[in-house]
Amino acid sequence: MINSKWDSLYIYYISGTGNARISSEWIIEEAACRGMKTKLISIDKPHEITFPGFEENSLIGFAFPTHGFNAAPIMLRFIAGFPKKTGKHIFILNTRAGMKLYKIFLPGLSGVAELMPAFLMFIKGYRCIGFRPVDLPSNWIPLHPGLRQKIVLSIFRRCEPIVRKFANRIFDGEKVYRGLLSLPVDILISPVALGYYIGGRFFLSKTFIASSKCNDCGLCIKECPTQSIKLVSGRPYWKLTCESCMRCLNRCPQKAIETTHGMAFLFWLAYSTFNAWIFMLIIKSTGINPENLIWRLFTLIAGFISLIFIPAMLYRLLHLAMGNRLIRDAIRFTSLTALGFWRRYRFPGRK
Repeated sequence: MINSKWDSLYIYYISGTGNARISSEWIIEEAACRGMKTKLISIDKPHEITFPGFEENSLIGFAFPTHGFNAAPIMLRFIAGFPKKTGKHIFILNTRAGMKLYKIFLPGLSGVAELMPAFLMFIKGYRCIGFRPVDLPSNWIPLHPGLRQKIVLSIFRRCEPIVRKFANRIFDGEKVYRGLLSLPVDILISPVALGYYIGGRFFLSKTFIASSKCNDCGLCIKECPTQSIKLVSGRPYWKLTCESCMRCLNRCPQKAIETTHGMAFLFWLAYSTFNAWIFMLIIKSTGINPENLIWRLFTLIAGFISLIFIPAMLYRLLHLAMGNRLIRDAIRFTSLTALGFWRRYRFPGRK
């Protein structure tokens, strides 16, 4: 048995399709080999989690997927409610959208996915001794078909020893800040992370539908980590709290859940047209200078607010209209995810 600087390890994780979970399990296995007391806690239901009195020589880890170049919002909320401690040590691991081109492994981007949680925990009195991005397979099916299983397995084989090495270095008492290598790029895309968190994620939550292939099994509702899917008029309906973790889309046994690309385009067109019309009307009626700094700030804030409410309103109307099978099928045929070759992400070992 190999000694460790730490006596116990607690890992809190959230995982849409399994990447962050398996990364956490690899770390737990390495800790167990060193005789450490371990506990792996899913934050799918954060209101049910009670925080223990952490042992004096305990290490705390957070593992989560990267959403919009930031930590998953559910993890940020969880960290914000984490109890304050002084002198406790933590580490952060974020999974990113890894890809492969021929024999070249392509990394994803972190943005502020590591920096934001580390900062929040620093304010609470914790010391971050390491953060590490892991480029496990991308599950972002709205943008690309699921990777072929051969590629998925090759990415996993590459990443597993990387995660285990990171864990052992941490357990040996080293400080590992591998995430800093991409800091210049992460800082450049941080405005995108802010835009996604403020408004973009609410727009994306209104691009999912259940097609006529849905057999009412209820799996998507049962497994949603944020309880963001409910039945409306007998069909799954995605609320604004959806974080686009891709769990429902990738796990649906019938492949009935689609991202409606055509509908998303129409939503964006309606959003842009409505905002342009409103702002031009205000400018004409008030004579305000469009170059005015206060006006620019107002349009920015108003734009983000309308990015939430306009798609939500249109989505509600569309959901009602989808009671008609012809409309439902027409919407489905505007979706790339409805194409036969558009694979879902299959986590290794899962049927």
